[in-house]
Formats: sequence, structure tokens, C-alpha cells
Amino acid sequence: MVTTQTEPLVTPNSYALVLPPGWIRVSLGGTVDAAVKDIADRMFARLPRDAYLERRREMEDLLREMVRQARATNGIDLYLPVEEMHGVTVSASFVVGGAALPDELDDIDTLGLLGAMAADGGLVEVDGSAGVRTERIQPPAADQPGATASRRVDYVFPIPGDTRRWLTVAFSTPGGGDPSDQVADVLVQLFDAMMCTFEWRTR
Repeated sequence: MVTTQTEPLVTPNSYALVLPPGWIRVSLGGTVDAAVKDIADRMFARLPRDAYLERRREMEDLLREMVRQARATNGIDLYLPVEEMHGVTVSASFVVGGAALPDELDDIDTLGLLGAMAADGGLVEVDGSAGVRTERIQPPAADQPGATASRRVDYVFPIPGDTRRWLTVAFSTPGGGDPSDQVADVLVQLFDAMMCTFEWRTR
């Protein structure tokens, strides 16, 4: 059952998530190059630098596009694995971002808005905040040669104490080559488990 959270004394301005081994959090508040270097340094930390220069350059190109897309959608933080899981390279990531409702909207009915959004998903509760979770298969982008379909899971919920500001968490994975395969199923379950650890924080 989804319940509303009583308004906190102080509106949270941060959050925390428990990540599985091998996953990292990268802030998107700086430059694209800084974020890309941060990720690449951690991905190649255990490898001889000179032996993988070409591979690193290729990976940095992919990461640069990923970071740009995340920032273009108001991304705050990017999460992704930088180590193999059980000897397998994991292709998955999620972006935490922000969204604001138009100022002209008065007397916002949060539960009514969530109910309308839940038509394509289901109501959830994230650390006391009522929200919506949706899941779908995203077709490959027509303007990106070589792009593949992906499994998308999105969480959307208002920030406690400020109904005009919302948090979005968008997960994506191509699975093991098919976004409907067992690999995708396992990764979606892993993402949902991470979201169960979400906590609002006040710095």
C-alpha cells in the first residue's frame, strides 16, 4: 500500500543508495571530460595503462556520449558497473535526475498526478515518498547507427516537502543482446533492489 509522507521539518537536498560491488556513482555536475576521466580511471584501474590505450580511447568515446545524454536529460548522477560480475561484462546504467513542475500549476494534487502517471506502470513507495514505476522496451534510436533496443525502468517521485520538484531515476540495459532475455531480467531485479535502499538525506 502506498502512503503519503508527512512533510519533513527540513526538505531533503541529497540522497543515498547502497550499490552492489563493482558499481560506482559519478557526479554529472562538472564537465563531460571530468566525468569521463573519472569513469575510465576506475574501469581501467587494475589494468596496465600502456597495454590498453586504444581500448581506453574507444571506451572514453562511448562514455562521453553516455554522459552527454545523461546531462541533456537533467541528470545529476550516473551509476554504472566498472567491474565484471561473475566474469561477465555488465552493460547497464541508471541516471538520477531532477524535474520541476511549471510554476503556473496551482494546488498540485500529488496523488492525483501520480495516479494519472501510474496508468502505464504502478504506484511504489521510495523511502516514504509515493511514486510511480514504469517498465518498457525502448526501440533502437533511428538516428544512431548500430544502436540496439534496451530495457527501460523509470521511477518518478516528488521530493518530500516540495511538491513542485521531483526526482527521476532511469535505468537502461540491452540485456545479453535481447532486452527481454534472462540477463535483462536479473539486471532489472538488481536495479529494483538498489532502489529499495534509497534514502533521503539532508546535508
